[in-house]
Amino acid sequence: GNVDSLSNRIANVRTWSYVSNKVNWVENQDYWIKRTKLLEDKLSDRLHEELTKSFIDKRANILARRLKQDMTFNTEITEDENVIIDKQFIGKLKGLKLELDLNVGTLDTDIKSLKKAARLSIGPELNKRIKQIIDTGLLEIKNDFKIYWRKFPIAKLLPGKDYLDPELSLIIDDIVEVLEQKKLQEYLEKWINRKISFVLKSLIDLRSLKESNSSIRALAYQLYENNGVLKREKVSDYLKKLGQDERKILRNMGVKFGRYHVFLFKLLKPESVSLRILLWKNYHQKFYNLKPPTFGLNFLENKDFKNKNFMLLCGFENFDKYFVRIDILERLFVQIINSNEGKKTEIKLIPEMLNLLGCSKDNFLKLIQKMNYKTSEKNNEFYFKYVPVKQKVKKSINNVQKPDNPFNVLKNISFK
Repeated sequence: GNVDSLSNRIANVRTWSYVSNKVNWVENQDYWIKRTKLLEDKLSDRLHEELTKSFIDKRANILARRLKQDMTFNTEITEDENVIIDKQFIGKLKGLKLELDLNVGTLDTDIKSLKKAARLSIGPELNKRIKQIIDTGLLEIKNDFKIYWRKFPIAKLLPGKDYLDPELSLIIDDIVEVLEQKKLQEYLEKWINRKISFVLKSLIDLRSLKESNSSIRALAYQLYENNGVLKREKVSDYLKKLGQDERKILRNMGVKFGRYHVFLFKLLKPESVSLRILLWKNYHQKFYNLKPPTFGLNFLENKDFKNKNFMLLCGFENFDKYFVRIDILERLFVQIINSNEGKKTEIKLIPEMLNLLGCSKDNFLKLIQKMNYKTSEKNNEFYFKYVPVKQKVKKSINNVQKPDNPFNVLKNISFK
């Protein structure tokens, strides 16, 4: 029934509920108490639905009538982004997107009225916001690949032709005219390109390098393709062809030639690492669960970092279960050279080395062994010396003795 009919029925049921709760007024009292309670609950729920529908119908009728009469709507946007049209709450404005107050009881006619009223009332406000975005540029990009304004997303990154050239998709209401959307799209594309060009300048410069020397171009291309970090052993052929003059050109562009890596040292700053990882994940559309190490750490002991390429992108080199920041690795190598003034074969472990990495003595010794150094202890002091890979292999081969070796046979003979 309608609201009046349901209200009357609820009143009658409550009378019966009163009677059933009186002692000795009815037989089988417990049964009637449960029965009247269940009936009252059902009627109350139905009344709530009818009241909601009645309110929605009223809201729709008011909006529809005013739209037909081309009347001006009194629109208010509260501090918490609630949109009030003619004293009726119609939804929330989140950034450049209007979320209408649609619930299970909303009618199609109501939706149409809401949208039309919103277009007339909220359209100018959204255009105003677009102008504010363009004029101020107060934007930020977060790890969910979205560009935010006032804590609300207004665009999302999509893969482009290159991981440094992402595309953009606006998060904007269709209330906004196409011309305004295009204006915002162009501005955001310029904004993200400027940000990439500024934060990752040394990497962008490699892409636009114009150099006649083919070896310089080849190494620059390899660095660009590998996100600014290369293992030295993989580009040894390129390095052999570079003289000091050629290296100087690349050094002036921020390239550092280390013992283990060739890399752009400016890309190891926290902001640069974060942006590169974000763009890398966006381009590949995977690896979302991979997180960079906490900024400020130089040494990590972790078996769980399975993706070595990702860790290299973060600026960490892998030695079995240990990871060391590549610039710290180069500084460690300089310390080792400086501490070996007399060109001794063995180098003494000093506290400065532990402080540089931020690791324990035990972990340092295990790490240095993974880097092809042999460790030893003398008078409670620890020493290490470099053992080339070829030498280690040769030594291990020489130590392998065949069971039929004649000297082994002589060794096992017992003379009495």
